[in-house]
Amino acid sequence: MRRRKNLKILWLLLLLCSSVVWASKPTLGLIQPGEYPLVAITNHIPAIYKKPQDSWDSMQKIKLEVGNLGQFRDIPKLGLKNPFVGMIELGDKPNQKFGVIVDIVGEEKRLYVDTDGDGSFAGESWVPLINEWYGSQNYWIIAPEPIKLMVSYLSRPEQRYPLEISVFGALIEAGTIPKMQPFLMIEVRTWFLAKVNEDGAEKLIAIIDHNNNGRFNDKDDQLLIDYNNDSSFSPDEVVTHPQKTALKSGSQKLVFSWDVYPNTLRIGRKN
Repeated sequence: MRRRKNLKILWLLLLLCSSVVWASKPTLGLIQPGEYPLVAITNHIPAIYKKPQDSWDSMQKIKLEVGNLGQFRDIPKLGLKNPFVGMIELGDKPNQKFGVIVDIVGEEKRLYVDTDGDGSFAGESWVPLINEWYGSQNYWIIAPEPIKLMVSYLSRPEQRYPLEISVFGALIEAGTIPKMQPFLMIEVRTWFLAKVNEDGAEKLIAIIDHNNNGRFNDKDDQLLIDYNNDSSFSPDEVVTHPQKTALKSGSQKLVFSWDVYPNTLRIGRKN
C-alpha cells in the first residue's frame, strides 16, 4: 500500500513537471546580430488577438460629426447638405490628418478620403460602402477594400509612405441610441516582415502597429517572432515592449530596435 502511494505521488510530480515544460516560454536559437531589411506586407493581418474585444480596443476610433465641411477644400458633389465628417490621424507629424466624408446618395453610402492629407478632396475618388440597416436611420457600414493613404514622418518630411487601412463603423441618427455617436474604426493593415539568421536558418520576425496610429515604434507596438517556424504568427509569439526588452538568444542577450516607419530591423547584443 505504501509503495502504491509513493508511486502515485511520483506520478503526480511527473505530471507537474511536464506541465511546467509545456507552459515554458519559447526560446530563440543563436541569431546573428546586424541590420535586416523590412518588407511591407498588406495582403493579410496576423491573427494575434486572443479575444475579439482586444482587436476592437486596439483600433483608432474616429468620431463623426454632421456638417462642418468648411474645414475642407474642393468638396465633391454630395447628396447630403450636411454629411458625416471626421479626421484620421496617422504618423508623427503634428496636425497631420486625413479628412473623411461619409455621404448618402439615395440608398447608396459613399466614403471620401483625403488620401494625401492636404485638406483637399480634389481628385479623390469615392468608395462605395457595404451597409446594413438596423433600425430608424442607423446603418452599419464597411469599406469592402483597403484604402491606401500616403503618410509623411518628421524624420523624413520630404517623403510620403503608403499605409493601407481598413475602415468600418456606424452611421447613427442623433438621439436614436442613447450615449452613442456616429463613428468609424480604423485598422492599419500594413505591417513589416524581416527574415533573420537563426542557427544558419531563416527565422521570420514581424513588426505590428498595435495601436493603429501609423507609428510603429510606440511602447505599445509589438514584435512578433515565429518561434515554432510555421511561417505564421500567434498570440503566444508576441513580444510586448520589445524595444526595452532583451531577449536571450543562445548564450547572448539581444536588443531589437527600428524607426517610426521601419525600413530596417536592427539587432544588437546588449551592452
